[in-house]
Formats: sequence, structure tokens, C-alpha cells
Amino acid sequence: MLQSLGVSNSMATKAAERVSQSSSDGDALNFLKELQHTLKELSSATAQASSMGSTSTTKPASLPSTVSLAKDDKAATDANTTKAPFGSFEEFREWEKGLGSSFAQDYKAPDYIRLIRLSLEGGDSDAFKRYTFFKNNPQYAVDYESIRNGNLSKFPTDGSTLVKSDLSKMNSETAAFYKKNPDQLLAAEGFSMDPTLLKNRMEGDTAGIGDPDWLTQHRWTADGVVANNNRVTYAQSAFIGLDGKGADNYRLAKYDSATGMLIDLDGQAYDPITGQAAA
Repeated sequence: MLQSLGVSNSMATKAAERVSQSSSDGDALNFLKELQHTLKELSSATAQASSMGSTSTTKPASLPSTVSLAKDDKAATDANTTKAPFGSFEEFREWEKGLGSSFAQDYKAPDYIRLIRLSLEGGDSDAFKRYTFFKNNPQYAVDYESIRNGNLSKFPTDGSTLVKSDLSKMNSETAAFYKKNPDQLLAAEGFSMDPTLLKNRMEGDTAGIGDPDWLTQHRWTADGVVANNNRVTYAQSAFIGLDGKGADNYRLAKYDSATGMLIDLDGQAYDPITGQAAA
């Protein structure tokens, strides 16, 4: 689960081990608090290491080290105007083999890398998934090629585009809190917890405190708390981003759990490993 939030396998293992050793009361909320704190500590300790295992680093002189949300506002437009650096699946394989391995010294993984990290680390068995993502989002393919050659990404690196919760439906205080702390919002979503109810719990609210699944099975609304399967809701929600306007930032093929096939944007089904189109 932590890997799906953009946390590397090694860091996730270290964090889980450290928290399990220090947390003995078995309370899920305390575990979450300690996990967030531990991840921040580990992230700071490894800030200069490449999250994708680069073998060398170079520092460009002219590119900024931080990226604002505004720079991703035209991501959907870029998808329509940018040409992918490959055509077919086989051409993608060759393109991928030829990517550089030099990352900027102050490299930060862009949000789209955090989104597809599992498939990036999946080897040949996930190659078609990577191909489908970069084919449908060519602006990220061009950017990925660039950062593999020592440049910084031109897209957000703060997780702001990976948010699924609609801040406009929260009360103003909660929305302001999560706008300043998107990492905590992403953590709540990653644990299938309602962000408002989680924040209230952390501030001392005892509603549902006797039920370990209450935060994942209820949702806050302006009219009151209602029962809801948050895991399913998040799974079916788009990445709208902190500003709520990023639904088209990521054009994603869908996995059909009934058939095990990958359904591309045009409705065509493919074997997710071989890339063979279904009849």
C-alpha cells in the first residue's frame, strides 16, 4: 500500500519495521501518526538519493528545483499536442532500453512517477502497462526521457495532482488544512480513511472510536456522517488534484478484474503482460 503512495519498497520496509518496534498499543490511529512521522524522517535522510536507482547525477544550472501546481494546469493540453517518442509497443521497448541513467542532484520524483512506480519497478511483466501509460500521456514520456538525462521535471513533484478528494466539499477549515498538507491527505486516502473524519479523530473526536474500521467505512458530508465503503470510492475516483481541476491530468487504461484484461481508452481489451489484443 505504501508503494502505491509513491514510497519506495526499501523505505516502506524500513518505516514499517521502525513503527512496529516503537508502537505497542495496537491502535490504528497511533500507528498512522507514527508512520507519517517516520516516513518524513526517512525521506529527509535519503533526500539526495535517486528513488529510481540512478547511477550518476548531474545538476543543471538553469532549471528550478521546485515545481508549482500551476505548471501542470495544461497537462491535458500537452497530452493532445505532444508526440510520443515511440510508436508501437516494440518501439517503446527499444525507447525504454535507451533511456539515460543520470539524474539531477536535486531530483525529485514527479507525481506521475509516484503514480506508476509499481509498474516502473515491475520489469518486463509490466512493460505493456508502462507503454499504455506513456502512450496515452506522451507529455510524461517526453518529460521522463528528459529527467533520465539529468534534467528536472516540469511537472509537479509535491503529490498535489494525485489527490482524489474534493476539497470544495469539505468545511473551510479542513480544506485549508489539507491544502497546506497534501501529504497527510494522500496518507488518509491511501489508508481508505475519510480525510475529515481522520482530522477530527486526530483532534480528539471520539465518534466511532470503538470500531477499528469506522474511519474507512464512513464519510463526512455537510449534512452529517454517512456509511460508505471508502476503499471502493477511492478506487473509482479520478485524480482531480488539490484544485479539483485535474481530472484529465492522467489518461489511464482500466483494469477489468472480471477478465484480467487491460481496457484502453478506446475500449480495446489487451492482455496486460503480452499486450495481445483481445478478439
